[in-house]
Amino acid sequence: MTSEKIIRAVPKVLLHDHLDGGLRPETIIELAEKQKYKNLPTKNPKELAEWFHRGANKGNLVEYLQGFEHTCALMQTKESLERIAYEMMEDMHKDGICYVETRFAPILHLEKKLHYDDVVDAVLAGLERGKEDFGVGYGLILCGMRNMKKSLEIAELAVNYRNKGVVGFRFGWRRRWVSSKRSFRGFSIYTKRKF
Repeated sequence: MTSEKIIRAVPKVLLHDHLDGGLRPETIIELAEKQKYKNLPTKNPKELAEWFHRGANKGNLVEYLQGFEHTCALMQTKESLERIAYEMMEDMHKDGICYVETRFAPILHLEKKLHYDDVVDAVLAGLERGKEDFGVGYGLILCGMRNMKKSLEIAELAVNYRNKGVVGFRFGWRRRWVSSKRSFRGFSIYTKRKF
């Protein structure tokens, strides 16, 4: 048995996955066509995978985040959010992952008039369906964005969903701390409710 086969076969736990960072190239292309999204660098699945891989390995956060512009643009409907969460669970199963904690920022998925609850419910539906079909356990972490003023709302959302599959709340985007009363209040609500 090769090392790769052994590694895939051994049960693993993944505690840091980005839901919007691991979409299948075929899914991206299909969703782009369905949603009439014209900004992809290519419609060829192999070339698109290579483009994302290059961006992820540039060592520059700003350039790395360019890929998320495309994935987040396509994650604006309940159907696409549920599908992406479900496919992620299937991919985890194929990689021998028995439990995954995936994270995303609900605020980045409101462009087509979804509400926070719609976004989180759709993702949880996909994760739960994936758990049932593939036997992979999951936890969902909601991210507040330090550069936006909604971290308080996201912290409250995480608390409201804590018994429904959400296991955490965190600040996302840049490594350096951005001082903000709202960010601090979001963290305070989260910790006071003993999440």
